[in-house]
Amino acid sequence: MTADTSSIEYILKSNFVNYHKGEAFIDLFSDVFGNGFFVADGETWKDQRLALTSVMHTSWFIESSHSVIQDLVHQKLLKLINKSVKLDKIIDLQDLLLRFTSDNIYITTFGIDPGCLSIELPDVPFVTAFERAADLSYYRVFTPTFIWKTLRFFSVGPEKKLKEAIRIVHKSVSEIVKNRKIDLHKSGSVNDRSDVLSRLVIMKDPEDKQNLNDRFSDDMLRDLCLSFILAGRDTTSVALAWFFWLINEHPHVESLILNEIKVIISHRKCDSENINEIVFTADELKKMVHLEAALSETLRLYPSVPHDIKEAREDDVLPNGTAVKKKDLIVYSMYSIGRTEAIWGKDCREFKPERWIKNGK
Repeated sequence: MTADTSSIEYILKSNFVNYHKGEAFIDLFSDVFGNGFFVADGETWKDQRLALTSVMHTSWFIESSHSVIQDLVHQKLLKLINKSVKLDKIIDLQDLLLRFTSDNIYITTFGIDPGCLSIELPDVPFVTAFERAADLSYYRVFTPTFIWKTLRFFSVGPEKKLKEAIRIVHKSVSEIVKNRKIDLHKSGSVNDRSDVLSRLVIMKDPEDKQNLNDRFSDDMLRDLCLSFILAGRDTTSVALAWFFWLINEHPHVESLILNEIKVIISHRKCDSENINEIVFTADELKKMVHLEAALSETLRLYPSVPHDIKEAREDDVLPNGTAVKKKDLIVYSMYSIGRTEAIWGKDCREFKPERWIKNGK
């Protein structure tokens, strides 16, 4: 286990080819995520990454993502919060933010609104099953392999619950993939769709000269979508939950952010806007120095992925002199890096957004 930055850069960049997720990691999570990029290694991971990158870097994806988030914030999130304020009702902010990111990533992935942020805060079967499947898979990390594999073989305890959750998740996504393929075949066009799945469905195998074969099978599309949902759901909601908690604990930082926003609004020509209907432009967001600093400081202290793991393909020596044997597991900790005195100083455990600001930027 390491928090040595030179070694981590070596593992993730300089000698990236020698460090992969490994058999142990794949064993833990492949039941849920199949061969999606969260679990995949090598060429399979690279191909999926290239495919997703080609989708996410398009103008239509950026515009669509902006539109989805804007609608969710103004039509649902703010209305729910305002309702709670009027009723003087305590709300679980982490749950609310998780519902927000669930709706966002589900709409982005499938073009379907699951309704997690509906006014009555319903229990959505797919989302509940997905969360249970992810949690129970992670539970395996802390359970000796022979125990969880025995439980899985006999389908008892947490492994029985995991099996049922996986069944619901895989069936739901497989049906969406199947129906989307039928719809796209009938319409003959993807122009009216801005979801990731539709764009992945129409991709062709780059090795196929005649452009006849689909790039991904139905199962691969399912696995890819599930990994995409995992990547975009918990990470954002966790970061936002920590951010609002830290802001609440440090009112002077909140004041700086609010004052900064008020100044930006005051420069607008129209001063009759409803505060809940304001949408900031990209240029206005770039001027929010204190907000960006507070978000950066939040992620330093509470990274959404606090640690990760890699397995060595071959014997190696890390830059700090540590010998690594083939199949050794290396856990690297972003949480520890964010709290290292040598990097951040003796106040490394304090929430001080100003450490990110220099000359007003």
